[in-house]
Amino acid sequence: MLKKIQILISLTFLSFTLEAKEPLLGILTSVNSNNIQSFNISKYNLTCKAYGILTLEKLYEISEDNTVCREKIESIYAKYPDLKYFAQRLLKLQQRYHIVPKGKAECVLYAKGQMTLSELLLAKGLALVNPLFDDEEFRDDFNAAQRKAMLEKKGLWMEEIFDICAAKLYE
Repeated sequence: MLKKIQILISLTFLSFTLEAKEPLLGILTSVNSNNIQSFNISKYNLTCKAYGILTLEKLYEISEDNTVCREKIESIYAKYPDLKYFAQRLLKLQQRYHIVPKGKAECVLYAKGQMTLSELLLAKGLALVNPLFDDEEFRDDFNAAQRKAMLEKKGLWMEEIFDICAAKLYE
């Protein structure tokens, strides 16, 4: 019974922490991919997905096995292996980062000053703005970062991955 009360108190504390208006700082404990990172916040673990975007990893995951889409993504990572580990190189373990939890286990992660990880991934061509994304606070910045990568033919834009993997998501 005491254990249940402790858990309830802990969950209540975490919910207040996550709803606080002050910046929420989490200590980065792992970078699973460009899409998923884990944090420690006051003894609690929080796993976040990149907010408002579809990363190459996510496009790969949702595509069918043995498709041209998967082959193109694999070819980009084979030619440019550093792109697969972009977030691991950018983010430093045990460093504190400002994060803002959003719905569906997504978080805004301020990775480089006021730049979010999502913006940085979009600018490198490692992600697309999610077609269902409708957050006015970030929409213009995300679209500008994506447009920059498209014009500079970076990442998924150099291999026509958008046309092969994602165009139907925007229809």
